Amino acid sequence: MKNKNKNQLLILISLLLILGVGVSVYKISVLGFSLSPDAKETVWTVEAAVTFVADGGPVEVSLNMPDNLNDLVVANIQEQAPGFDFKSVVKNGSSRGIWTAKSATGPHKIYMRADVYRQDVAGVRSAKGRENGPKISILTGSAKTLADSLIKDARKKGNDPVIVSKELLRLMNQPELNVSSSRLLEMKSEFGGSLGLAQVLLNQAGVTSQRVKGLFLNGEGKKRKIKGYLEIKKGDSWVMLDPAKATEIDSDSFLLWQVNNESMLEVIGGSKSKLSFSTVTTKILANQVAIDTGLNKDSLLIDFSIYSLPLQAQNSFKLLLLIPFGALIVVIMRNLVGVSTSGTFLPILIALTFLQTSLLAGLALFLLIVSVGLVLRSYLSHLNLLLVPRISAVLVFVIIIYLAISVISYKMGSDVGLLVTFFPMIIISWTIERMSILWEEEGPKEVFIQGGGTLLTASLIYLLLSNRFVGHLTYSFPELLLVVLAVILMIGSYTGYRLSELRRFEPLGRD
Repeated sequence: MKNKNKNQLLILISLLLILGVGVSVYKISVLGFSLSPDAKETVWTVEAAVTFVADGGPVEVSLNMPDNLNDLVVANIQEQAPGFDFKSVVKNGSSRGIWTAKSATGPHKIYMRADVYRQDVAGVRSAKGRENGPKISILTGSAKTLADSLIKDARKKGNDPVIVSKELLRLMNQPELNVSSSRLLEMKSEFGGSLGLAQVLLNQAGVTSQRVKGLFLNGEGKKRKIKGYLEIKKGDSWVMLDPAKATEIDSDSFLLWQVNNESMLEVIGGSKSKLSFSTVTTKILANQVAIDTGLNKDSLLIDFSIYSLPLQAQNSFKLLLLIPFGALIVVIMRNLVGVSTSGTFLPILIALTFLQTSLLAGLALFLLIVSVGLVLRSYLSHLNLLLVPRISAVLVFVIIIYLAISVISYKMGSDVGLLVTFFPMIIISWTIERMSILWEEEGPKEVFIQGGGTLLTASLIYLLLSNRFVGHLTYSFPELLLVVLAVILMIGSYTGYRLSELRRFEPLGRD
C-alpha cells in the first residue's frame, strides 16, 4: 500500500511539473511571453481616415481592413464615426469594416485605428491562404505572341521565378529598348493597368503572383501613402518586388491592406471620398503584446486565463498568486531547515503586512505590539478569566495599543506609527494569546525561538514577495503555481533530518 501511494505521489508530482513547465515554455516560445519584466516590443498604431460628402440619404461606407500576415499581427481595432453604426464582416476571406447611417448630409470623417505587433522577428512570410487569386486574363492572338517573345527574352537570365519576374519587369520599364514591351504597354488598359499587365505576363510565364497594397511600418507620420507591389511565389514563401524598380523588397515590416481585386474603399450615398493613412511607433511591454496578439488569435490559453478578467480582479490576483510562494518558504523553513514558527501561516500574513509597511518599520511595530500585548496579557492571567472573554480582552488591548502607537507617533511628527493599522488585529490578538500560553508552559526561551523563527521566515517571504521578477513570473506565468505545488508535495514526502538536526547530531558523528 505504501509503495502504491508513493507511486501515485511521484506520478502526480511529475504531471504537475510537466504541465507547469510545459505551459510556461509554450507561452514563451509560441505566444511570445518574456521572462524579463522589462522586455518591450515595438507597436505601430496605424490610423486610416475616410473623408466624404454625404448626399443626404442613407450612407454606407465600406473599408478593407489590414490583415494579419505571419509575424505582423493586427489587434485592438478601434473606430470613431459619430452618427454611424459599425460592424465588421468577413467576406471571401477579407475582413471589412462597414459604417452605416440612415441619413447623413454634408462632409463627414471616419477614423479606423489598429495596433500592429510583431510576433516573430525572424519569421518568413509563407505562401498560404493567398494562392487563389482572381482569374487572370488568358492572352491570345498578337498579345500572346508579344508576351511569348518578352518571356523568351526574360528567360535568358534564368528560369527561377524571381529572376524571370524581375527581368520581365525590367523589360516593361524600358519600352524604348524592347518592341514587344512597348506594344504590350499600349494595351495595358485592357488588363487593368501596368500591374495587371505584369501579372498577366507572369501568369503566361508560369509564375504565380499576386498584387498587394499596404504600408511599410518602418516610418511614421501623417499622410502616409499606400502603395502597390507584386508578390512572386517561390517555393513556400512570397518574394515582394517593386514593379517600378524591378527589385526585391524586404517585406519584413509590410502591413498588408489589399490583395488582388479587393476593393479598398466603397462609399454608397456619398461623393468626393478620400482615404489617408498615418502611423505612430511606440514601445510597450512584451507580455502585453503577447496577451493582445493571443486574444486576437483566439488563443484559449489566454482567452480562458487571468488576462480575461477585469483589471480590478487582475490586480487582486497579482497579490493572491504570490501567497503560494510564501507557503513554499514556510514549508522549506519548517520541514527542511527546522525553524519553529508561531503557527503555519502567521509568517505569510506578517510578510503581507510588511509589503504595506516596509520591512524595518514592520518589524519594529510587530515587536512593539506583541511585547506590550504580552505584558497586558500576563496581567489578565492573574484574573482567571474564561478563554473567550480573555481573548476578547486581548483584542481590546490590541486595538488600544494600535491607537496609542498611532497617536504618539503622529504627535512626535512621524507617520510610521500610522502603519500599525495594516497589521491584522485578530491574528495579532491570537498570536499574543498563544505566545502567552507558550511562555507559561515552555518558558520565555521557547517564545523567543518561535517569535524569532516567525519573524525570520516572514522577512524571507517579504524579500521574495517584494521581488519584482517574482511578481512578474507569478502574474505572467500563473501555471508555475503547479510547479510550486509539486515542490511542496516533494518536501511533504521528505522524512529525513532537517538542517538544524544535522547540526545538533554532528558531535555524535565525530565520536
